[in-house]
Order: sequence, then structure tokens, then C-alpha cells
Amino acid sequence: MAGRQKSDSKREEILAAAIEEFAQRDFHEVLVDDVSARAHVGKGTVYRYFPTKEELFIATVFRGLEEFHERFLRMFEADAPVEEILAGAVARMLEYFRGRSEFFALLQRYEHRLPAADAEAWRERRRDAMSAVASALEREVRVGVLRPCDTTLCAELLLGMARTAIQSSLADVRKPEAVAKQIVSLFLDGVRAREAGDRAAALRVARGGRS
Repeated sequence: MAGRQKSDSKREEILAAAIEEFAQRDFHEVLVDDVSARAHVGKGTVYRYFPTKEELFIATVFRGLEEFHERFLRMFEADAPVEEILAGAVARMLEYFRGRSEFFALLQRYEHRLPAADAEAWRERRRDAMSAVASALEREVRVGVLRPCDTTLCAELLLGMARTAIQSSLADVRKPEAVAKQIVSLFLDGVRAREAGDRAAALRVARGGRS
């Protein structure tokens, strides 16, 4: 029975093989047989470490998430207009998850089956990302560029818009930078302090005073 005990090295070998497979093809095109062949193990061994292909896929995304997360947060340290910071951060998010549109849907389904450490790490990264966006928005509120708002809620809404674009595969068929600019433009139009009101007034005038 000792020979059937799990080992960290074997798990890493399987995970490395899965990363190679998922990097080359979409989720639905990759078979567990492909992963087991690349890892030089039986398919049953793969399932001992990762009970479903979905959990294996999530683990491959998590493997590269730390580096992405650090780069994402560093973008908010830049001395640049908020539009540029947010668009750059959202574009990086879209680029990282390009071809991984299933990730968030699968994560919702299987998050309760993640190892406790992975689940907590994911929640912490989400909190860090929301905090970075909220802090950037708060600075703009203080100087009057954005109207007073719940910046934490607004940060969640902006990241939610980005996740929606990822899940709809928009960033897979369009340039992430262009999609990101559109998302940020729509978002900021909703929270700007003065410009939004000016545009609404101009629109009423153009319509002859009709609301």
C-alpha cells in the first residue's frame, strides 16, 4: 500500500504535463489520456491526484496565478491617470485568462473541493485585487474626479465586467487592450463627477428638452 501513497513530485509531474497540454489546446480538446501520456503515468494515477479534469485545469491556472497577481498589483503603483492604470490592469487580466474562459465557471463549481490553502490563496488574491482598484478609485474621489461612491463595491463591479468579458471569450477574439479600454470607459462614465452630468444635459438639449 505504501507504493500507492501520493507524492508531491508525482503531483508536480502530472501538473507540468497538464500545463503543457492546456497551453496548446482549449479545455474541451484536452483529454486526461493526453495528460497521462505526457506525464508517463496511467490515467488512474492522474485521477488519484486530480479527481476530475476540471480540478486539474483549475490547478494549472493557479500555478501561474502568483506571478500574474504580483504584476497586476504593481500596475497600481504607477504615476499615471486612473484610466490608464485601470485599462492596463484589466488588459493584463484579459491577456492572462485568454483561452481560459471556462476557468471562472469551473471555479464556482469546484471551489469547495479545492485544497484549503488554494481556496484561501484565491480569496486573498481577490481581496488584494479589489483593494488595489478601490484605492485607485478612492484617490480620484478625493480630488473630485469621481463622485463619492462605495469604492469597494465599484471595484467589484469593474472586476466583474472584466470576468464577464473573459467568460464570454471576447478577449479571445479581440485585442485585450481594446476590450479593456471599452470596459474602463463604460465603467468610468458611470462614476465620473462632472462629465457625466454635462453629457446628460447636452443630450437633453439635443432632444429639445425631452428627458
